[in-house]
Amino acid sequence: MLEYPLDRSLFVVGPPGSGKTVLAIYRVQMAATLASDEAGPSVAIVTFNRMLRRLLDMLKEADLCVRTMHSFVWHDYRNRLNRQPPHQLHDSYSHDWDSVFSCLEEAKERPNRSHLVVDEGQDLPQGFFRYASRYVSCTITVFADENQALSERHTTLEQIKTAAGLSDPIILSRNHRNTPEIARLAEHFHSGRLPVATVVRPSLKELPRLVRPGSLQSTAELISNWCNTRGGSIGAIVDRNDTGSTLHDNLSRRLPKKRVDIYIGKDRNEDSIEMLEPGVTILNKKSVKGQEFDAVFILELEAFIPCTNDAERRAMYMMCTRARDHLFLVHEHLSAEAAAALPDASVLERA
Repeated sequence: MLEYPLDRSLFVVGPPGSGKTVLAIYRVQMAATLASDEAGPSVAIVTFNRMLRRLLDMLKEADLCVRTMHSFVWHDYRNRLNRQPPHQLHDSYSHDWDSVFSCLEEAKERPNRSHLVVDEGQDLPQGFFRYASRYVSCTITVFADENQALSERHTTLEQIKTAAGLSDPIILSRNHRNTPEIARLAEHFHSGRLPVATVVRPSLKELPRLVRPGSLQSTAELISNWCNTRGGSIGAIVDRNDTGSTLHDNLSRRLPKKRVDIYIGKDRNEDSIEMLEPGVTILNKKSVKGQEFDAVFILELEAFIPCTNDAERRAMYMMCTRARDHLFLVHEHLSAEAAAALPDASVLERA
């Protein structure tokens, strides 16, 4: 795929751990080098959330434009027409795409970049892909995985293809991230049309674990002990931000010499978080999209299961696949229905 011509649009679909984000970085860096050699317009990479934007910003080497979709459209439209893009009446985060297109057509706006790369495309609205192909760049590369979409209103692969004018996708089929044990647990929640990936990594002979520490303080002790004895990068996924804040306070006291970070969207503090460094990063379900850690603790499991619809199954699938080596499902009390939604002890160890 790295040899695919840079002057042609590209659509890539792949499971967690298939290397989509790394390939996106390579693609945008090569496109930027070509644009620089030809003194052409700039290259940009657009993605779903601010934490993934932060990760892309840390991984890239060149000085490239890396933005979330909302930030990119806001700046691009404002630079063109000197005003903010139209949005829905009661939702400033939902663009009025028909009005956007009408205003840009009236102004006779045309593509102004040599290449646009989009990561986690399934979570971006269909209107954005029309915007990108009409007004941003004639050459677009999109990476997506419909099986990781977080809402029922996600954009399907067919919708992305049609809106952006793309050819059929190249499908990646190998999982380079998860151990076979973690992949098997994630597959329990897999409900997509594409087949599950082939796991490349060898077994570590350690099953994911279902644990019930008894309190948030005990959970903090569990995570801090793991951090002190095993080290590496640790992701703690929570449902509620107030749970994350309390956990952060507890872990900061227990790990005074370790990195303990929490991402809270309203604080826009993503640029202060060094998630590639050893330590603990606390995030919620939406913010953890695109990230990976040596060990992952999914807290407040009661909020995520039983999975009663495809969106909830996709969320569990996505969260489980954030873990490279070790995975813990942490709960306070599971209902009988929730407990029945989990796989048996051959896949998930009960601690």
